[in-house]
Amino acid sequence: MAETEQTTRTYRGNCHCAAFIYEITVPEIKFATACNCSICVKKGSLYLFPGEGLKIIKGGDDLVSYTFGEGNYTHQFCGNCGNAVLVHNPKSPPGMKTNINVRTLQDVDAWKIEIRQYDGAKVGSPYVPPVYSGPEPTAEFEGGKVYHGSCHCGAVTAAVKVKDALEGENKELIMECNCSHCRRGGYIWLYPKKGQLLVEGGENLTHYTYGSHVWRKSFCKTCGVFVFSEPRPMTEEEVAALPEAARGFYLTKGDWRPFTLRALNNFDLSIVKPIQADGWGRGDPKYVNP
Repeated sequence: MAETEQTTRTYRGNCHCAAFIYEITVPEIKFATACNCSICVKKGSLYLFPGEGLKIIKGGDDLVSYTFGEGNYTHQFCGNCGNAVLVHNPKSPPGMKTNINVRTLQDVDAWKIEIRQYDGAKVGSPYVPPVYSGPEPTAEFEGGKVYHGSCHCGAVTAAVKVKDALEGENKELIMECNCSHCRRGGYIWLYPKKGQLLVEGGENLTHYTYGSHVWRKSFCKTCGVFVFSEPRPMTEEEVAALPEAARGFYLTKGDWRPFTLRALNNFDLSIVKPIQADGWGRGDPKYVNP
């Protein structure tokens, strides 16, 4: 049966904070495309062309737009929660002018569908990664290795120090999570402590909290690339008022600075094998899809 004759279904999608909600009507989604260009790697987006089947329900005019290079592609993300949702290219053929980020669909599990590769790194001018120029991080151990990273536009740069090199048989904890926010961002988390991570350009970050509001995820307000997470600054009274489980996590893990490996520059993500953690089934309050 030709694709145009296939039975279609309607999928609903949204950014995490629900400022942007959309629907697509397409054949059953069995695969998505991962692009290896400079920004798609950092954002972790998985793409699908919905053609004429895209319907924006809410918030289309409120998205932040970012473009670079020759300016052919406009990447749009929510300025509040940071989720990448759409990519537009008006020069593309009909039916291929807009991509949606499959990770933002409510009923599609990115861990279970086929992922096809697109070599977008060969399209356009080569990307020159921003340079981190700050001090190197200190840590309570000798040796180790320092990696540099950034958002895409260079407004935020970072340096992270780990005990074991990430290449080869490393012993660092590396994890993917399918919680309501992480599943939309495709982050690959490394878990350095406070002294192992330094960030330059913090004034250019937007911080997003949700759920128990203990942790906040930080992304560049210009290009929308996520860099790291940290505990939300709180007074002793605010910490004491947290639910018991959230308070315990804050007190025992408050020196963590989870950093997404997608922000690293000139790093081959295929060499790491993240643990897949079921964050969707944990934590309160539970997320409700809009």
